[in-house]
Amino acid sequence: MLAAGKIFLKKIKHLPKEKLKERIFLGVKKYINDYPYFISIQTVSACNLKCKHCFINDYQTDIHDGITKIMKFEEFVLFAERLRPMIQKASYITFSTFEAIMNKNLIKMMDVILDINPKMQFPFLSNTMLITKEKIDELCNYPISEVNISLDGYTKNTVEDFKTEVNFEKIIHTIKLFKNSTLKNKIAVTFVAHKNNIAELPEYVNFVYQLGVKQIYVSNILTFTPALAGMELYTKEGNDAAQQLFELAIKSAKNNGQIINVPRLKPEQLGCQAVETFFIDINGNVAPCDFLGVTTPFTLWGKTMQNPPILYGNILKDDPIQIYRNPDFKAFRRKHQLGKELPDACKNCIDAYGLMCSNRIIHN
Repeated sequence: MLAAGKIFLKKIKHLPKEKLKERIFLGVKKYINDYPYFISIQTVSACNLKCKHCFINDYQTDIHDGITKIMKFEEFVLFAERLRPMIQKASYITFSTFEAIMNKNLIKMMDVILDINPKMQFPFLSNTMLITKEKIDELCNYPISEVNISLDGYTKNTVEDFKTEVNFEKIIHTIKLFKNSTLKNKIAVTFVAHKNNIAELPEYVNFVYQLGVKQIYVSNILTFTPALAGMELYTKEGNDAAQQLFELAIKSAKNNGQIINVPRLKPEQLGCQAVETFFIDINGNVAPCDFLGVTTPFTLWGKTMQNPPILYGNILKDDPIQIYRNPDFKAFRRKHQLGKELPDACKNCIDAYGLMCSNRIIHN
């Protein structure tokens, strides 16, 4: 009970007031019911881009067991039926950590979920290259909780140099389409910060504000292989120059009435929030996150670690609820929740140290 109290206080400490009530409700519900409130089903283990900083580019090379695949609708229906008791209790579902809209059956999949739980919400992430006005019109008919668009700068050269095969004008056009839709208040952007784009961050805030974006997420680049080392901004001692640019961006966001979520630049062992999501890969395997579902390498402080996948079961063979409640899986999550003793497989991943997505500092 004492540990649960510490976890609770840690999670709500930096939440904005408007999110506090919802997160307290979800946390209490999760604690009492012992069900996850967030599910991620990997309906796509592929991407339409080849961005050099993404670990999917190492599938079949450094990540020898990575499988590129798009799930068939019939497979998804089977997954959903196996997950039915969980779906009935959950609040959010994502359809991939990659480009979910690559699956032509995405809308039909949402219908399947809503038949099981009409209150479900769908966070939606995209690089926008495959999004059309017609697809936006379809999405407007569904409970999309957020449209998170990847945009790593405000100039064409910066964005297109970082994300391979992306088109800057197409991203901006798509944001404008969303701005003119009923999803206009759901738009968010993610800026992956690195040495080649950090100078743009302060003005980037104003740029996306003019596009109608009120929510900004900043992440540090995760260096999977040594080839990416040197692009990161964080150091063991912190980075004063980058921090000053963060502060300028925060000031602009506050002046604009935006919310900006920024990572740390000096590591602090806080644990990773990704493990709170019940992640199922495209074959039905359950892992703590998409990285740990395959042999993903992590390079940090000049050292590269690569561990075997950590799998706790397969929903096609095992009861999903029993997988979630597996004592070893619960112990793995608890280590991250407390942020004291990290699992060995996570000690080289920056997300456990407040440097990427988890435990960002929220400014509004």
